[in-house]
Amino acid sequence: MDSDFDISAKAGLTDRGYARMAPFVWPRNDRRRGGRFFGAGQFHTADGRGVMIAVTPRASQAPDAAFPFRLNTGRIRDQWHTMTRTSLSSRLSQHLAEPFLEIHPADAARLGLAPAALAEVCNDHGCAILRVLVTDRVAVGHPFAPMHWTGETAPSGRVDALVPGLTDPVSGQPASKSASVAIRPFAARWYGYAIARSAFRPDCAYWARAALPGGMQAELAGLDTPADWAAAARDLFGVAGDPLVVDDAARGLHRLAFLRDGLLQAALFIGPAPVALSRRHLGGLLGQAAGPAALAGRAGADVPDPGVALCACFNVGVNTITRAVTEQGLMTVEAIGEALRAGTNCGSCRPEIRALIAQNVPFREAAE
Repeated sequence: MDSDFDISAKAGLTDRGYARMAPFVWPRNDRRRGGRFFGAGQFHTADGRGVMIAVTPRASQAPDAAFPFRLNTGRIRDQWHTMTRTSLSSRLSQHLAEPFLEIHPADAARLGLAPAALAEVCNDHGCAILRVLVTDRVAVGHPFAPMHWTGETAPSGRVDALVPGLTDPVSGQPASKSASVAIRPFAARWYGYAIARSAFRPDCAYWARAALPGGMQAELAGLDTPADWAAAARDLFGVAGDPLVVDDAARGLHRLAFLRDGLLQAALFIGPAPVALSRRHLGGLLGQAAGPAALAGRAGADVPDPGVALCACFNVGVNTITRAVTEQGLMTVEAIGEALRAGTNCGSCRPEIRALIAQNVPFREAAE
């Protein structure tokens, strides 16, 4: 094959051999077995020099009055390690558990998009429903949405529905960073959050599910309101029996929990706005002894909530790091790492730790 990525030594593998194959390092051929690419300071060309090719980009759909935003897409931190494959890593999935639209505050204000609400993003190719993340990390007019959510994990949140079928004529790489789109609030009549020990598949206008250590979670939103939320929950989870229930129909609040032998099997939380709960706390209750207190959706005042896991390697939550900054005075990424181990392994969370320090100590720049 004459390529640095040549694995022709494995060309004769049978299906059985492939199933039993142990991991190995590229390349693997008659001339070379593994090793560092470009370690000798040369490119993989006949003379060892890089070849620059001048190209003229093919025109994509330019933003216009109908589709005024240019959508950028890409991967987020933990998708490299789970969502390009199985999406089964519960620890990695908890960092950002659903598809989102990262949009500048000026754009969000003009469109009437509130943080944590849902946005409908559309163009001539299709539509996607995405959670709103308001941030100045993106430019005005250039929102960002991550890829890798699928029909199995978030069928209404797939950004491939928005990307035009324009590809590079040589590599086949799609033009995945220049789709022109229109954005508007998604008019959900209700929002929900569900957890269960067994897998379940929601049936509503928006849902995004992710693995939990003891089961599965899903964010929900709908356009049609069930007449009986207890019956809807039984259908959703495939369970029988009467749940523990807290209802406030006048405010559109409904909370239901299913127990078996005193152990929490599933729970559903419904409200007229995005549901504010301690998701990590609730996930930890699955399969555990629980009672009516589970419907609070939060730990007691004497049990600190670690928050969403920011450091996946050591499962350190946002709230834990925030408390270390505000209460213990840890002002550097190094200090956080020494105290909590966060950021001391793969290092991919270090920029987020630095940003969290700066956010909580606005007048002092977070040091490396």
